[in-house]
Amino acid sequence: MLVLGISDLDHDAAAALLGAEGPIAALEEEKLSRTAFAGVPQMAIERCLTEAKTQISSLSMVGVACRPKRAWLRDEGGQWHAFAGPSGGRGQRGSQEELFWKLEQLRAFRGLAGPAVPVVNFEHHLCHAASAFYPSGFDRALVLTLDQCGDMWSGLLAIGQGTRLNALRPMRFPNSLGWFYSRVTELLGFRPGRDEHKVQWMSKEGSPGFLPVFRKLFSRGPDGLPMLNLQYVATGRTGRATFVPEIVRELGIADPSAIHQGRLRADIARSAQEFAQETVTELAEAWRLKTGATNLAVAGGLLLNVMLARALEKCTGFERIFVQPVAGNPGCALGAAYLARHRLNPDLGPQPLSHLYLGPRLEDEEIKAVLDNCKTIYRYLPSERQLLDETVRLLQDDKIVAWCQGRAEFGHRALGNRSIVASPFSLFVTENLNRYVKRREDFHPFGLSVPAEDAGPLFDCTSNCRFMSSIGNIRGGPKELARFGFNDGAARVHVVERHANPRFWSLLRKFGESAPAPVLVNTSFNLFGEPLVCDPRDAVRSFYCSGIDALVLGNFLVVKP
Repeated sequence: MLVLGISDLDHDAAAALLGAEGPIAALEEEKLSRTAFAGVPQMAIERCLTEAKTQISSLSMVGVACRPKRAWLRDEGGQWHAFAGPSGGRGQRGSQEELFWKLEQLRAFRGLAGPAVPVVNFEHHLCHAASAFYPSGFDRALVLTLDQCGDMWSGLLAIGQGTRLNALRPMRFPNSLGWFYSRVTELLGFRPGRDEHKVQWMSKEGSPGFLPVFRKLFSRGPDGLPMLNLQYVATGRTGRATFVPEIVRELGIADPSAIHQGRLRADIARSAQEFAQETVTELAEAWRLKTGATNLAVAGGLLLNVMLARALEKCTGFERIFVQPVAGNPGCALGAAYLARHRLNPDLGPQPLSHLYLGPRLEDEEIKAVLDNCKTIYRYLPSERQLLDETVRLLQDDKIVAWCQGRAEFGHRALGNRSIVASPFSLFVTENLNRYVKRREDFHPFGLSVPAEDAGPLFDCTSNCRFMSSIGNIRGGPKELARFGFNDGAARVHVVERHANPRFWSLLRKFGESAPAPVLVNTSFNLFGEPLVCDPRDAVRSFYCSGIDALVLGNFLVVKP
């Protein structure tokens, strides 16, 4: 049995292929197109099918993570569609235009799939919920999803038990914490729908003095769910909803279009972050008590916020929490596949997610062809021992190394197959990475990768750090690691399990033989504003367009002179 899942067609389109044993392949379209994409992810679908050596006509079912007609009916004449503002496809078309566009996209895909392959539409947030519950491994769990807007819902509370997933209560748009966080992102001069992570990281530099201002924006409904107070919302110059001038004045912003970097900006970010954490943890705790659930599974774009995920771990009474690492729109492809599989075989239940290396794989023949075509001078290192020795030597010499191996990660986090790594004991490593490679603001923290066997003495962290979907705390170890901490020792920790990524695990252990600890700085291998590299050509281009010193591409080594 093979089922295909497709994310909502609105933005960040992705495909996922699922079998009886779990995920086989999953990939975002933009990693192949190298540009933002909305619609049916045809290239991603083809790559997933190629990975399984199958054809679309051989699929048992296709699940799609949107119900356009229901979304249109919930939109109440198009008023909320405009309220949401642009988010990929949304905002570029009117409500009815978007309905017709999505229906046409689905009609064309059904023609491509053929009459023998059933194509089933599922609720956007039910797909988020499925992407959280079924890979969690929990027998029973409360499931919470939160994003800006999907099928005119902004969240869902559900219960997963055994093999079944039952919706309890939807959160209807515009009562949206995701919308709130995106509007703060825009207010601070960032791109809504793209730069919410910047608000999260900027918040660590500020204080929550504006928390009372943001508390005005939401009240609690009879069921305890957050409700947006529309008297604090106005239509901005662009035609979409934003905060009323009164709120903006209370935040100390005289001119929203000219807000400067500095303490005010950081304080607003911290206040928004604290408000999101406070609201979501209270919501989760209230429903924990109401349902008696001991486990929690979460997904949705708002849960890409790893500081929010950590707050759920620390400030609620759940015994175990699973944060879907691909919590945003691409993860809906995986959720749609799980729902389709459940429809075909209701006896298949949750299976723990062991890794996210679900994208295209690197092949030596393809790598060599690209390097030769680019007239690149390289070395081929046939044994893993040689490869590790040479890479560690470069890291010891304070070089920044692009480590590109095996299959690409699903999602936007680099987990050791499309990573840029460096020694945390190099004096200017963060400055060099930010200035010459990532070209981003200094408030972004870098991840620290560590073998699972060595993590305990160095870091206090949960199992969600396997996917960098939460954060940990620095517990001990060399004093140099403290440079990567923030907010009293918090740190982005990536715990690497040997069975999940044996080559990256071996690199960490080899580095630790001659370094104070088996820890490497890990950040994503991509140019500014681009998705993770996927194929050898992307890797070579990104390598030569940045300040990276060396590229380890499969068993090939390229070093800049």
